Amino acid sequence: MSQPGQAKISAYYVYYVASQAVFDRGIFILFLMSRQFSGEQIGLLQAALFWATVASEVPTGVIGDRYGRKLSVSLGLGLFILYCASVIFFSGFLPFLLLYCVYGVAKSFISGSDRALLFDYLRVHGREGDFLRIDSRSRALGALAMALAIAAGGYLQRVSWSLVYVAYGLALGVSLLAWSRIRDVQSEEMSGSAHEARVGILQQLRQFFLEQPGRGLMMIILASALLVGTITPYYIFSQAIFKEHGLEPYQIGAVIAVSEILAAVAYLLAERVSRLISLEYAFYLASAVTAGLLLLNQVNDLHLLVVIFLMIVSLGPLFEVLVGNHLISKVPAPIRASAMSIVSFVESMVISVGYLGYGYALELYDVRQFVAASALLPCLAAWCAFVYFNRAKGALA
Repeated sequence: MSQPGQAKISAYYVYYVASQAVFDRGIFILFLMSRQFSGEQIGLLQAALFWATVASEVPTGVIGDRYGRKLSVSLGLGLFILYCASVIFFSGFLPFLLLYCVYGVAKSFISGSDRALLFDYLRVHGREGDFLRIDSRSRALGALAMALAIAAGGYLQRVSWSLVYVAYGLALGVSLLAWSRIRDVQSEEMSGSAHEARVGILQQLRQFFLEQPGRGLMMIILASALLVGTITPYYIFSQAIFKEHGLEPYQIGAVIAVSEILAAVAYLLAERVSRLISLEYAFYLASAVTAGLLLLNQVNDLHLLVVIFLMIVSLGPLFEVLVGNHLISKVPAPIRASAMSIVSFVESMVISVGYLGYGYALELYDVRQFVAASALLPCLAAWCAFVYFNRAKGALA
């Protein structure tokens, strides 16, 4: 006998997997280079993407909580499809700057809302304990889909760059169709008391983060942002590092695809790791290993650089699921999408600075020295996590 709500959960799997078939993921830096953008311009485009995300995170989170998480995600997918169609036909820095802002807003419509809806849907059916398993499995399948899409994208590019974005747009269409089969839910927790119903989303959000336990979460949110803000720009700009060593786009795509397969393995291990080791020690370990590997990026051996890259980007997914599961369970349902958007807001702020740094390093400096210097950020992340967990232990004492 199937468990309650299984049909909708299956639709969620299809939605998420199709949305992760990002055919340009492993080569879009090369696409921008083919459009004659300089390293500085590429860095500005990436920063603009995340600035747009930062500016729209909280408003789109409020839209998700007030008007429905299903609507929010649908709008995001629609904007992604618009982006795919537009990059084929437009050229020049200013049009691409606008398109990258559109991409950033699309991300913010989805971030927080899809996982919040999944968590609430499971809670309504008495299955909130399954969230970590379902979330990690969907992300693992999504990583495998991305790996296949990245590998295919490298070969599609050899025919036409346009074909890459047509394939991406079609995958997003499938994702939107699957998402249309998912419905919003209204649990007792989300309905709240009459007083809560009268209080606006923004006021509830403000109260949560100014008081405990929300105020106490800020250090782990900052720690998460510092680690994500280290790994994400490194992941993206490694394409340029590999290109400097003579790899072709399809070869770089193959490396990125392997990293996504490893990410899928990391996602699948998340539930087991959560039973074997606490989030605190997992965070310290991930921070220390990431910092050490970043320092090794100054070597000139291509094979070693690829191994280092694969190891670093494999840590991010495991950590992302564990921290996300920790945070989403501590946020009240009426503001869950908005609160998770705050998390994405802080992460996007750090990532945007990283993109700017990589863009200028690519243009003016030795990018591998910049990578090594970024090892300071995981160390700072570990310190923030140390403060958070020690305060949490003190509150329980």
